[in-house]
Amino acid sequence: MFCGLDFGTSNSTLGVAQHGQATLVPLQHQNTTLPSALFYHEDNGAIDFGRDAVATYLDGGDGRLMRSIKSVLGTSLAKESTQVGNRRVPLKSVIADFIGEVKCRAEQHLGTELDSIVQGRPVHFVDGDSKADQAAENTLLEILSSVGFKNIKFQFEPVAAARHFERSSAGERLAMVADIGGGTSDFSVIRIAAHDRGGVPAEDSVLGNFGIRLGGTGFDQKLNFWRIMPLLGRGVMLPKERMAAPNWIFHDLATWSQINLLYQEKTMRDVRWAIDAGGEDIRFRRLERTIDRRLGHQIATDVEAAKITLSESTAAGIDLSYLEANLRQDLTLDDLHDVLDDSMDRLAAAVEECLVMSNVAAEAVDMVLLTGGSTEMPLVQEAIRKVLPASVIESCDKFGAVGSGLALEAAAVFG
Repeated sequence: MFCGLDFGTSNSTLGVAQHGQATLVPLQHQNTTLPSALFYHEDNGAIDFGRDAVATYLDGGDGRLMRSIKSVLGTSLAKESTQVGNRRVPLKSVIADFIGEVKCRAEQHLGTELDSIVQGRPVHFVDGDSKADQAAENTLLEILSSVGFKNIKFQFEPVAAARHFERSSAGERLAMVADIGGGTSDFSVIRIAAHDRGGVPAEDSVLGNFGIRLGGTGFDQKLNFWRIMPLLGRGVMLPKERMAAPNWIFHDLATWSQINLLYQEKTMRDVRWAIDAGGEDIRFRRLERTIDRRLGHQIATDVEAAKITLSESTAAGIDLSYLEANLRQDLTLDDLHDVLDDSMDRLAAAVEECLVMSNVAAEAVDMVLLTGGSTEMPLVQEAIRKVLPASVIESCDKFGAVGSGLALEAAAVFG
């Protein structure tokens, strides 16, 4: 049987299609989205997935939490491994464990084997590096084969979202699809048809694509780095060394996919040096507690929650009392603007570049289709409106459109 898989930086979905209708498979209880997270238990080698993985970590389980695992594709981290108890686990194996589990859960629900797949991919895994971009797809192809898929096709995620929307379209329109998720922002200019193409785009319907490596986890990282990491010593002079604490420590501590690197023995020595050089400064005591108790993912989770709150209100508070009694950091919309204004400029520039690649003027675009969780942020929508002020903006099943569209294409290709 065939399927479409949207393996996301933050969440993943798997869809199947029959008789022209796509359905997302429940992957965790009744939820069709599965957070792209794993927790490796140190004692028995068991693995928790999705919401269970995050809950185990937050409950203080002994082991290693892995999140944002898609972001290692196309980078040097894809060849690295992470320490879990007394063993090392290659990061490619982490991705394989996750995708293999998604496949297994879907097969159990469907009662049949899945051997053919249309796999979603961003327009660019890596910005400005075609070799790294192709290497990322090759790595993902290798992983998909290793977990049992025999027939594999790739499709751009925004194109898949357009196919999902096309099924309910009442007329032909020129649309820009903006798929902004956890790790990437992808844009495609597509002629949306009023009729069914069976999930396969007409040759001339996709006018152009462009994408950048920027998404929700990047927004979290910047907010964490600029507003939380100063509480742990970022930018503080080390009295014993007459230099500032190394920025890379705080960069890694604020970056989902690199937090675990700080807990490795070879890195820990450098972190300990910075903590010791900080003397009695309370900020380095907080850093020490963060490292000793492995609280990096807890901080990142709290920052992510605050960012989401700021999408709906003007203020959010982060309770950091697990680092120090009564420690709290309040954030406002101004903080979000200050930290993310350059990211929004990059986002707007990517929209403009997609128009150039498509040879389409801004005023010719009838509508913008939004998919991906990060499109819920008002800042993101404002950045798109600056470039396409006359276009109607519509949401397109933020968490399910890509998976459904990929399933429709799988039916057309393999059905």
